[in-house]
This record gives sequence, structure tokens and C-alpha cells, in this order.
Amino acid sequence: MGAKRRGALFINRASGSADAARADAIKTAARQAGIEPIDLHPGLDLFAEIRGRVDRGERRFIAAGGDGTVNAVVQPLIGTDGELAVLPVGTWNHFARDIGLDLDWEEAMKVALNGEVRQIDVGRANDRFFVNNLSIGLYPEIVQHREKLRRYGKWRAYLKATRAAMRKFPHVALSIETPHRLETIRTHVFMVSVNPYDLTQAGVMAPRKTLDGGFLSVYWLPHMPKLEFILTVARYFRGRTRGEGTIRSLQTTQLRIQLPQASVRVGLDGELCDLAVPMSISILRGALNVCVPRFR
Repeated sequence: MGAKRRGALFINRASGSADAARADAIKTAARQAGIEPIDLHPGLDLFAEIRGRVDRGERRFIAAGGDGTVNAVVQPLIGTDGELAVLPVGTWNHFARDIGLDLDWEEAMKVALNGEVRQIDVGRANDRFFVNNLSIGLYPEIVQHREKLRRYGKWRAYLKATRAAMRKFPHVALSIETPHRLETIRTHVFMVSVNPYDLTQAGVMAPRKTLDGGFLSVYWLPHMPKLEFILTVARYFRGRTRGEGTIRSLQTTQLRIQLPQASVRVGLDGELCDLAVPMSISILRGALNVCVPRFR
């Protein structure tokens, strides 16, 4: 009888930087540690795969990819004793950065196998979970264009996608309801994150202040003409987040979103999906076990 298997590694070969040689090296390292490597593909029932392994006593589940891969692996782990670990071989790797991982996969593998297990908060939007954020409006439009432009590489694809989305410049009109507030908003950018971002550190990679604070943080920009919007975003990237036309925000544990249509396209941890409206969003405190570096 061989040693009992510890868990599984799910690798997304389509992720931004998961080239074939690296993927083979990752799989070899996983096998040597008693972790079974599995390629993610459309025919794989990931929920059944992970839940079946948890029932058999396996605990460690490694997502090798970007934020979308992490999101996929998270879905069946909520409500179980399973533990998420991450190898950041995707495009942006926001979640990996927030939990303090080195972006070198070999260093991240050490954490995946021997890191400290910590409980962090998770967001729930209807029946879907998220660990970073949910966005409505301009960002999902950018993601939709970006997926068609991957051949240009990370930054060129992002810039081209942003230009394409700005030509359309979509906005949304929505009502938000919290236990203490009801407000109607018209905006181009709306986001709900699991705990707050540190907006003093301007840029695409703004980190979160905490992963277990127990709050949803809601952000939006007031509706404005395109030129004013561009100037506002430019001020943000220069670190100016105060004053007229800047980001509005609130914190809550529960949020209900109403739009005129029956469903809305959202970015959920950077991946597109359609969610039914009205949409109910809540925070689940300490709902996910995550492997993090031991110094954190």
C-alpha cells in the first residue's frame, strides 16, 4: 500500500503564465509530495471531484493558475474541512499577493505543502462564492475584451481591452440596500470586495487591509462624462483618492442589489458570469481555510 494521498493540485494550462515546461515541473513536484495533479478542462466536474476527495479524508487542494482558477477551486471547499493552497501562475494573481505569497511557483509550493492554515472571510453572491471582489459596469466589459486579446500579453491586452471598453463606456443604474441604508446609484464602476482595499496604495494591484475583518466593502464612482472619468482615474493612479468625483464607499455585512433587468453580467474574482437579479451578497466570516506563509 502506498502512502495516503494528501490531496490534489488543479492546474489551469490556459492561465497567463502556465507554460508547458512549468506545468510539467509543477506536476512532478506535486506527485513527489503525495498530491495528485489534475488538469482543469471543461469536462471535469470540479465540485464532485473535490467533495469526493474531502469525503475520503483528503484535505489539501492546490489551485495552480490565476484568480479565476482560485475561484473555481473555492466553490466546493466552502463548508468543508478542505484547505486551499495557491500556486500563482496566472495573469494578475491578486489573491496570491493578498495572502503574502512569493510569485515564484517553487517558493509558493513550499507554502502550499507546509504553510500555516488560516481562516479567512469569503463573499457570497446568490449561490456563488468569491474571495476578491465582484464588479458591475466597466470592469466586466474590460474582461470580456481582454479574453479576446490574450495573444498580446498581459499589459498590452489589458490596455487594448480598456480602450475598447471606454469606447462603449457602459454605465449601470442600480439600487443598493443594506441593513442601514437604501440608495439609488448611477455609475460606470461598481465593486464589492471581501474586506477593504488600501486605496492609499494606488494602482491595479492595490492590496486589501485585512482578509478576516468581517465586512463587505462597497465602492463606486458617481456618474460623470467620459473626460471627467478619465481624469478621475488618472488622479487615483497618482494617489489622489479624496475630493469631488472620487471614490464613494461603505461597509456592510449584507447587501441587496436591484437592477431593471432579470440578470446582470458581473466580474467575479476577474471571471465573467451572469447572476440573477435581485442579487443578495453577504460576508461569510472565516469560511475558508487557506495556506499562508508562516511569518504572517
